[in-house]
Amino acid sequence: MKEVTRCIIKNKEWNILLIKHKESEFWTLPGWHVENKEDIYTAIKREIKEELGVSLKILWNKIWFEVKKVKEKPLPICAYKVDYTNRKWKKVTKLEYIFLGKIKDEIIKTQINEVDEFKWFSVDEIENLENTFDQIKEIIKIV
Repeated sequence: MKEVTRCIIKNKEWNILLIKHKESEFWTLPGWHVENKEDIYTAIKREIKEELGVSLKILWNKIWFEVKKVKEKPLPICAYKVDYTNRKWKKVTKLEYIFLGKIKDEIIKTQINEVDEFKWFSVDEIENLENTFDQIKEIIKIV
C-alpha cells in the first residue's frame, strides 16, 4: 500500500492552500508519496519544500503526558485509506496522512515539473469546488 502525506496550510486570512498537479484537473492539498525508508514527518516536510519552495512547521497540541527520554512527534490530524483505479486501469490503494501546518515564507514559485498551479481558497470556495476530492471537503469542514 502506498503512503501519502498531505498538509492543510492556512494563511493569515484563514484561507487554505490547494495545488493542482500536472496532468490532473483536481485541486488537492499539497504533498505526495512517502519515499522508501522515509518516515511521514520527513516526507511531508520534503514534499512541501520540493513543491512550494518553503519550509513547513507541523502544528500540534500535546494531548498526552510526557514520558522521560521519549521524543514526542506531532500526530497527523487524520489518516484514511483510498481505493481507486488509476489512468492505466490499475487498482491502487493509498493510506493518506493529513497534517496541519504553517509556512513562514511567501510562495514565490512552485516545482515546475510537478505543480501546475496553487491558489488560496476560502472554506466556502472549497465546498463549492467541483474539481476537488470529497475527502478534502470533509476534512476542511472539520478543521
